[in-house]
Amino acid sequence: MQEIRRYTEYLNMDIETPTLNYLQRLIQQHLVRIPYETFSKFYYYSYGEKRVPSLSTFVDNLYDKGWGGTCFTLNINFGRLLKSLGFDCQFVRVQPGHLGLMITLDDHRYYVDVGYGSPIMKPVELEARKRHLLHGFGEEIIFTQKDRFLFEINRRSNGKTFVTKEIEWRPLEEEDLIADIDSSYLDTDENVTMRRITAVRFQGNQCYFLRNETLKVMTYRNIREYQMRDIQRWKDIVQEVYQFQNASLDDTLHFLKQRNVTLFN
Repeated sequence: MQEIRRYTEYLNMDIETPTLNYLQRLIQQHLVRIPYETFSKFYYYSYGEKRVPSLSTFVDNLYDKGWGGTCFTLNINFGRLLKSLGFDCQFVRVQPGHLGLMITLDDHRYYVDVGYGSPIMKPVELEARKRHLLHGFGEEIIFTQKDRFLFEINRRSNGKTFVTKEIEWRPLEEEDLIADIDSSYLDTDENVTMRRITAVRFQGNQCYFLRNETLKVMTYRNIREYQMRDIQRWKDIVQEVYQFQNASLDDTLHFLKQRNVTLFN
C-alpha cells in the first residue's frame, strides 16, 4: 500500500472511491506528471530487467530519476494502480506492439491509455458509438469500430495519418501479455523502439516531443521544431524539459552507439 500512496502522491492526487470522474483526473495527471520515454527501457534492458518493472521499482524511478516508460511499463503499472484503488481493470492487446486498459464502471466499459505518448486525456467508451474523435496539440485521434471486438485507432496530424493500430477488445491479465512484452525488448534493427530516443511530456498547453536530436513543441495552435546538433545543448534542453539525470542521457547515447546509432559526432 505504501507504493500506491507514493504513486498517487506523485500524481498530486488523493485516494478516493472509484468513479468515472476520479478516473479521468488520474489519467490527466498521469499524462502531465509522467513522461513516455525510452531512456528507462534501454536501462532496464542493459541491466537485465527485460520485463515490465515492478510497481515498487516503477514508483522509485518516478521519484529518483523522473522516468516513466514506454507503453507496457506505463499502462501495466497504471493498471496495477487502478486495481489497487478498487477499479475493475483489465488489459487489452493493441496491434502492433501496444496495449491499453479496459476499465468497467457501472456496467460501462472504457478504453484508457496513458502509454501512447498521445493526448488521450479521458476514458473512451468505445461501445457507445461507432466513431469517437479526440483533439489535442495538433493531433486528431479517431476510434472506429470494425466489429464487436475490434476497434481502430487512427492518429492524424495536418490531415494525414501517421500511425494506425487496432484494439482487440477482449479483457486480458498481465500473464497473457508476456510474449508481447518480450517482443517489445527485441534487440534488433526491426524493433525501432530499441533504436531511437523518444520522450513525450504534456505540460500545460504544450506538448514536448523528443525524437533523437529533434524537439517539437506543440500547442493547440502551432508546432515549433528545434534541431540540436551539439551534444551539450541537447543534454541541457532534455534535462530542462524532462528532468532526467545526466547519467541516464549518457547511458542512452552509449546504448545506441553500441548499435551503430550515433546522434552526435
